[in-house]
Amino acid sequence: MDENCVPYQRKALYLLLTIPMIVLYVVIGIFLWQISRVYLAIYGVLFILVVFLQSYVCVYWQCPYVGRFAPCVGGFCLPSSQIARLFKNVKRSERIYNFVVSLAYIAFFGIILFPMYFIFQRSVGYLLIYIGIVLVYAVGFMGYICPVCATRHVCPGGQTSTKLRKMVFGK
Repeated sequence: MDENCVPYQRKALYLLLTIPMIVLYVVIGIFLWQISRVYLAIYGVLFILVVFLQSYVCVYWQCPYVGRFAPCVGGFCLPSSQIARLFKNVKRSERIYNFVVSLAYIAFFGIILFPMYFIFQRSVGYLLIYIGIVLVYAVGFMGYICPVCATRHVCPGGQTSTKLRKMVFGK
């Protein structure tokens, strides 16, 4: 890990990018609640899964942000890094890690993909706006947050960001 990155140096930029996503999650939650409380419950369970599964991933990576401000995608590490303190002494296993990280990615993409059908039902325009917001967030995150994160060498997003930067900028 790159201990020189602790504490995270771009906290304000991270928050500038992530707070609108958190607001978007809340708006979608309200929207889903209006359609069906079951859909809202499914959406909520996906968040809970990501937060707890990401906690194990933080411990497995020996993330230096555990218990501190952590800059992971979508704002999930804000609670995950705190919860990870509870798992610090848990036995780490590559097999468990592979299962947990896979399930975390499925739940994370579920958070993005699950509401798309309902948004589409409401309006194609809203769906395009939603997709646009998600893409702008992803590009901003990969371009500005990942490059200075201490876990960029083990995180799949960080590795992708690093490869893309080398391809685009040759660095």
